[in-house]
Amino acid sequence: MAKNLQSSHGRPSQDSEVFSLRDEDPLSSLPSETLLNDSTTKERSIQQKKSIVKSSAISLFWVLMWYIFATILSVYNKWMFSEDHYNFQYPLFVTSVHMIVQFVFSGTSLLVVPKLRPAKRPTVSDYIYKVLPCALATSLDIGLSNLSLKTITLSFYTMCKSSTLAFVLIFAFIFKLEKPSWKLILIIVIITTGVVLMVSDETDFNLVGFVQVMAASAFGGLRWSLTEVLLRKESIGLTNPFASIFFLAPSQAIILLVISAGVEGYFTIFRSAFFSTFGTGLHTMGIVLAGGSLAFCMIMSEFFLIKRTSVVTLSVCGIFKEVATIFISSLVFGDILTIINIIGLCITLFGIGLYNWLKLKMITAKARKDIAAIDVGQEETHRSQSTQMEEDDGYDDDYDEYGVDRAASHHLYSTVAESTPILLVDGGLNTYRDSDDRHGDRYELR
Repeated sequence: MAKNLQSSHGRPSQDSEVFSLRDEDPLSSLPSETLLNDSTTKERSIQQKKSIVKSSAISLFWVLMWYIFATILSVYNKWMFSEDHYNFQYPLFVTSVHMIVQFVFSGTSLLVVPKLRPAKRPTVSDYIYKVLPCALATSLDIGLSNLSLKTITLSFYTMCKSSTLAFVLIFAFIFKLEKPSWKLILIIVIITTGVVLMVSDETDFNLVGFVQVMAASAFGGLRWSLTEVLLRKESIGLTNPFASIFFLAPSQAIILLVISAGVEGYFTIFRSAFFSTFGTGLHTMGIVLAGGSLAFCMIMSEFFLIKRTSVVTLSVCGIFKEVATIFISSLVFGDILTIINIIGLCITLFGIGLYNWLKLKMITAKARKDIAAIDVGQEETHRSQSTQMEEDDGYDDDYDEYGVDRAASHHLYSTVAESTPILLVDGGLNTYRDSDDRHGDRYELR
């Protein structure tokens, strides 16, 4: 028994070894700073995941809002002016009222939110020689677009309006906003081919409506090019869509009211059945005002969407929106699409997507060079080079979350085929940032 006791006291028993192993903390040998860093990293990872989910949900919300408002507005315009539906045959008058509604909403927004107010305003000379031509082109684009919906289907209208990019590029060549290259010319040919195929097999072709919508597309191309010129000068004050609408909408409303007086006639309008009594007049004006409100809501949803994402996201979403509009018009109005129509549409959308891809490729290449310069510690050299590039190429080192230069990529936004004929100041959406005057910037795709 004593031997057993000595054995038990002389060396540790097996049980005591087990307990000693259990008592040891395997993490006790690690430095406390390492444990703290691991814990912090896990917390940050969880927070980042939550932030990504939240941000994605909000972005998806604005995408849906944009789709909803754009689709409702497209259907509204067709329903409003079509002989088979509400048959209000005065689209120029309606569009002028929409401009007034948007002017009121934008002015209210600038009044309520002071930070939206531009630091500068256009001078009288700027307004006459720069703002007014843009307003005229926009008025003709919108007016002819709505006028064409009286005689052509919404799906055919949407397909024809997708040709706007071709006219954008043509006018960009004229105004030296783009340098002509074989790739850009090929894109114009692709889009033109798609439009020809869409038109060649249209089941309900109307020559007058077709001429009107193609003229609207041409004025749309001029409109975007003039808008591009306007937005390159911060001194004019069109630094966000609220300010742009505030300065452009009054001129557009006046132009459309004058044209409406000559083409539609106010005596004819207010003596029609839509204004036969005070009650029917209020009902009619309520419907007209609703369209202006929808247009403003669509512009704002675009603004908040591009502010959270990028013009690239908006361009991609815009292509799918065109397809969605055509699909919905087939469901709501019974528009018929042939195989040739669909092939032509796909070719046109391919041309639009190709342009966006080429533009994005060029811009991201510049962004990578800029980031590489910063990584090697050449910040001062980079600043001087960026200044020189701004003078030569319109380059700016302000990027969105994709590493894309906002200033350069805002031109992508105008390539989105807009089926909805409203005042959409495209490039202005990029100027929630601090913009710079860029006088001679050109984008070249080689």
